[in-house]
Amino acid sequence: MNQELDHIVARFAAEPVADVSEGARELLREIMENEPAPALRRTPRWPRLRPAIPVVALLSAAIVAVTWVMPNATATALDIRKEDGYYVIEIKDLYANPKLYETQLRTIGLDITLRVTPTTTAFEGQVFPVGPNHAYLTEIKGIYPPGPCDKLDGCAIGVKIPVGFKGTADVSVGRKARPGERYQSTTSWDAKGEPMQCVPFVNKTVAEIRPIMRERGVSIEEFMIIDPNGKPGDFSLKESVPDSYYVVGGSLNEPGKAMVMVHSSPAPQKRVDNAAKRCASPDLPGLDRS
Repeated sequence: MNQELDHIVARFAAEPVADVSEGARELLREIMENEPAPALRRTPRWPRLRPAIPVVALLSAAIVAVTWVMPNATATALDIRKEDGYYVIEIKDLYANPKLYETQLRTIGLDITLRVTPTTTAFEGQVFPVGPNHAYLTEIKGIYPPGPCDKLDGCAIGVKIPVGFKGTADVSVGRKARPGERYQSTTSWDAKGEPMQCVPFVNKTVAEIRPIMRERGVSIEEFMIIDPNGKPGDFSLKESVPDSYYVVGGSLNEPGKAMVMVHSSPAPQKRVDNAAKRCASPDLPGLDRS
């Protein structure tokens, strides 16, 4: 299955739906080809920016040379320090105007666009940096807290950027979505950290899956009717389907609301087996960082 970075995806489009994202098609390909489900990856869908807030005062060059570079403390969105050859950047205000992030980053000479976007649970805290050609930038890293983590790619709390970094980058960091807020990044609902992880949902009927989802605080927003043996483009979106239809996949559109993939016939047994393997090895596959 194609794992190129241009297949990183945002959430499925909000209604009215004329089409679905490449991510939905990738999940369809996974189901139809009976391969282990990948984490659907992201093409940032940036929100329209509001007018920037007034530019904050810069600290003196002497202070910059010693340790910290920060705007006016009353409006600081980022906490920036130098450590072991990196700028270690902790995001203090997850809801700040991106222009405020940019102002602070420009202060230390970084041509970086930093955006914090609502994501599904599996992607909360993840850092995804890309260059002008959309290639993943390995030199920009997430910073992680100590202790266990139940996310697909670690629990980042900020970004590390080499002090000598001279390029241009677009860095996306996932945050928890607020109630009613649509996800800009999503993945299969049984991925690590998602509500249906290790739930044997494949080939259960819609009638059977509803109470299981309800126990996990999830309701059905829409259905994608597909043919598990057909082509990725063979689907239709509906608000309702017969309770006898079989569930073959799904993802969340926003907190507590799911898009459920169904068909009138059950999926092949291999699809059921692959879902079980996914539960047995929840760390794989993760995001392709190559």
